[in-house]
Amino acid sequence: MTTDVARLEKAEKTTQERFAEFLRIYASLNTRLAYATDLGIPLEWVPGYRPADPQRRRGRARRSEPTGLEWLAWCLRNGFTSFAEIRVEHVERWLEDLARAGYRDATRARMLSAVSAFYRKYLMREGLSDHNPAALVDRAAQHLNRAGGTPSTTAMWSFEACRALLLAAYLLADRSRNGRRDRAMIEVLIGTGVRAEELVGVNLADYHRPTPGGPGSLRVHGKGAKDRRVALAAPVADALESYLADRVLPTVPALPGQNAIPTREPLFLTSTGARVHVSHVQALLRRLCATFTPDSPPRARWLRDLLTTESAAFIATHLAPLRETIHPHSARHSYATHAIDRGAEPRQVQRDLGHAALTTTEGYLHDANNLANSATHELSPALHRGWLSPTIPG
Repeated sequence: MTTDVARLEKAEKTTQERFAEFLRIYASLNTRLAYATDLGIPLEWVPGYRPADPQRRRGRARRSEPTGLEWLAWCLRNGFTSFAEIRVEHVERWLEDLARAGYRDATRARMLSAVSAFYRKYLMREGLSDHNPAALVDRAAQHLNRAGGTPSTTAMWSFEACRALLLAAYLLADRSRNGRRDRAMIEVLIGTGVRAEELVGVNLADYHRPTPGGPGSLRVHGKGAKDRRVALAAPVADALESYLADRVLPTVPALPGQNAIPTREPLFLTSTGARVHVSHVQALLRRLCATFTPDSPPRARWLRDLLTTESAAFIATHLAPLRETIHPHSARHSYATHAIDRGAEPRQVQRDLGHAALTTTEGYLHDANNLANSATHELSPALHRGWLSPTIPG
């Protein structure tokens, strides 16, 4: 594939150099890898990428092998030698090829967004293309998006399920080495509505402790390189303070190429002193569910005794339905829905979540009582009052 890519080189810069310039727009290595994967850029060209050590035990692979249908590979296979000659009909044909190959709509939408970003943020600015064909695609006709403000398909946790997760993390906080850290992460995730990526990306310097004159806060790095500060309610700040009082930097030597003292010290650390990854958040949620809904009696006596309590029964009742499907992003949907249900202003919830548009926040709302609370129950009886009595019991 590298040989084919060379056909797209410009005289003054190689293709590899140009792709590296585009990827450097993004500070996060994970973001660079995501764009490289969707565009079909060889991972060896990604700035900051290091191949995995084959001797090191690793978890499941997060990125599949190239299929040949990534944007760059597709363009080369169809004879294009310049991105400037590609038109919207070519992009739509690529999307149709992806659909025939079994790619899900959400995956195709993400890959299209990567192509659009490549044109908008690099090719057009560098004068290598005078238009962005990906921006002209009729996304609705391609079934790539939903109407603004329509409810998301992401599952929402009930109010009781949120309480159960918080209680579970609290009961286990002093039972494991990282228990207080885990509790603090759950408190921040549910109590602020931040994304899991934002949660693990927080640095120690981003935490501002509560003062007599105001609440604590976290500065989080959101989408589009936009920073925002989120307020920390007293229970959330208390959990963070408890974790920080117990937080100890591991006394291990720095790896080759690393500084002994990192310039940006993560707030949430693993046992080896590394930054907690998003996969840790997912694993934590699943572990909380599995701990209180075990398939067999646990070996530890303290846990067997804990599971006989009324609190454990409450947790098991509300976490059992989530055990197989729980996901960190549900915390944002739950935060938005429960906050507005309890009287919060939609604009404030929008600011809390870091949404640019209120319609995005509206898409996060899952009003289980929407039918029961409909205005029709007030309007229709008023229109009929005095001459028609309801025959259906309310």
